[in-house]
Amino acid sequence: MGRQKKFKKMKLPPFLEDFKSALVEKFVLGLVVIFAIVISILFVKTFLYRSDYFRLRIVETRGDFLDQAVVNSMNNELLKIHRGRNVFTINLKGIERSIQTSYPDAKDVSVRIALPDRLSISLKFRKPVAVVNAGRYYPIDEDGFVLPRVDAGSLKDLPVIFGVDINSETRRGARPPSKGLGLAIELIKSIRRFKSFAEYGVNTIDARDAKNLVFFLKAGTEVRIGCEGFGERLEQLIRTLRDPRLVLPNIKYIDLRFKDVVIGPK
Repeated sequence: MGRQKKFKKMKLPPFLEDFKSALVEKFVLGLVVIFAIVISILFVKTFLYRSDYFRLRIVETRGDFLDQAVVNSMNNELLKIHRGRNVFTINLKGIERSIQTSYPDAKDVSVRIALPDRLSISLKFRKPVAVVNAGRYYPIDEDGFVLPRVDAGSLKDLPVIFGVDINSETRRGARPPSKGLGLAIELIKSIRRFKSFAEYGVNTIDARDAKNLVFFLKAGTEVRIGCEGFGERLEQLIRTLRDPRLVLPNIKYIDLRFKDVVIGPK
């Protein structure tokens, strides 16, 4: 039988040996760093979740148009349920959903932890921009959402929209407003951008024909504005109303739908 050949172990050049040693050292160092980070995270987590320092003691609620008695009642109810619990274990989203159910007219509800031992609740309520006359009066906000609880005093100077429907889905905010209502709201937003328009005011908006919106100034003058270019047409209207030759009580309507403003006398 032939003799078996013996293979000698290859010896790496010195520079490769140094590179190998450096690589091993970096790998070991990386493992040590990762282990230290994991231990630190576990330590911090244990401290945060077990320390009495982070147990709930105070609930604070902020929001416009909130009755203080209602605020106190809500804060006390939350404390009754969660007092003494670790703040990091409290279901913040669950509290938000519960508050949203209790206050459907709240546009934004935010519940956050205020370290070390508080919950901070912020409520941003929808504000009425108009009233829809659809069999009864429905106060609405800029999204067309029907507001369930509004002080009657805050509605007295708002424009009244008629010629649109308010159904059950619209009342719940389940879908966007109808085209006519959406355009009427867009018109109101455009009007509010012109501070100088406040002296003339808007009494009602007729949205029966979504292609030809009409609104009435508080003086009773009819303004025909159509369904587009509200900003530009309102600028035309303001220039027209400021014309010293115009006697508003003698004007039946002002039509802004054409290149030149059309004025109809009584």
